[in-house]
Amino acid sequence: MLEIKNYRKEYGSHLILELDTLLIPKGVSWFQGVNGSGKSTFFKSVAGIIPFKGQIILNDELEIQKDPVAFRKVVNYSYAEPRYPEFLSGLEIIKYHQKIYRSDLKEVEELISEMGVKSYYRSKIGTYSSGMLKKISLIAAMIGSPKLLLLDEPLTTIDSDSQSILLEYLSTLNLSILIASHHALPVSKLQVNHHFIVENKTIQKKS
Repeated sequence: MLEIKNYRKEYGSHLILELDTLLIPKGVSWFQGVNGSGKSTFFKSVAGIIPFKGQIILNDELEIQKDPVAFRKVVNYSYAEPRYPEFLSGLEIIKYHQKIYRSDLKEVEELISEMGVKSYYRSKIGTYSSGMLKKISLIAAMIGSPKLLLLDEPLTTIDSDSQSILLEYLSTLNLSILIASHHALPVSKLQVNHHFIVENKTIQKKS
């Protein structure tokens, strides 16, 4: 479970999101909202990438403000629009994540193969299309043993076959997954357990 208390995020004097209390149960949660509604800002806050006011607590034990290193070790994030140094290859990005998490390539071998990443991941990122880059970001986010996986617009820019492969893969994972998307997820083996609406500078669970 993810618990949010007295959350507030501003850029300068511009309020982006404000939440008194929000409980996100275990399982798969879909955060729906138009572009600019604050989905990415919220996900980056939970991932510990940007500062904010308030508390974010995971499973009643880890609070990001008090235990930032321990918290980030179990929360993985994939950007809506990933950016990496253009002189690196996709394989180098993947191996870097494996080194950080002391993980094995075997856990993502299936995704690398089925999503067609092997055909280009030794090339420099500067030669990639947005879809190719997105696949690298998604695979990198799967590495390690996260308790919480944050996927920001995971289906944009990738082809329909890769979308199906990704959703089926996610359905096999035993962890909580938060997905930000402005459109409904396609029918797949991945069961969405909770639906949240991001609008009017806040987030509410849809009944």
